[in-house]
Amino acid sequence: MYEEIDQRREQARQRAQRILDVATDLLLRWGYKRVTIDEIAKHAGVGKGTVYLHWKTRDALFKTLLLRETVSILRDVLKRMEADPAEILLHRLMCAYLLILENYPLIKALLTRDIELLGKLAQDDANGPVQTRETIMMQEYFSLLRRHGLIRAGENPVEQFYAFNATTIGFFITDSFLPVEEQLPLPAKASALARTIRLAFEPETDPAPEVLQQAAPAVIQMFELLVQHHELLMQAQTEI
Repeated sequence: MYEEIDQRREQARQRAQRILDVATDLLLRWGYKRVTIDEIAKHAGVGKGTVYLHWKTRDALFKTLLLRETVSILRDVLKRMEADPAEILLHRLMCAYLLILENYPLIKALLTRDIELLGKLAQDDANGPVQTRETIMMQEYFSLLRRHGLIRAGENPVEQFYAFNATTIGFFITDSFLPVEEQLPLPAKASALARTIRLAFEPETDPAPEVLQQAAPAVIQMFELLVQHHELLMQAQTEI
């Protein structure tokens, strides 16, 4: 009996993932306005009612797509940190994030506020629980780095964090204002971002390995907790 229940749950989980895969593909091809539950169901090979068994609304489904990509990005970041403690450094993290983001077009569209692709989700999620939690976590991460001497001292912390955000966001949206011939290839853009963050926000001297070893577990735990938070949100939105 329990095996049968487990099997049904696994089938439902796989079906939900298939629906999410199809919804992602359609959203990237057609944009928010054109993608309907009917189209998602048809391309996923299920009935419209089956989609509603998992998500009560179309926007709940789309928000699950964003959460799924966010969790994948964070897991990629965590793998880097676990492999090399130096990846917790601010300039290394942002360089990695920019490179990883290229594989996650929905989150890239969210960061650049791509209304055509994400519709109202691009604005709704800007101030939603996911973005708010990530902002809080980044503030905690920034403060932790400062306590370990990995952020330049002697500056107003609030202004420093604002400047960091403004600098980083600039690298994500600048291409929207530049002709194609003036845009940098992705590796060059990531390198420029890392160099800018390194010079503007980190101490002049490289940190000692033991400092990185001391700080890394706490940083990794922060990111793990954020992953858990997002996974719980995803589960809450998806009926299995």
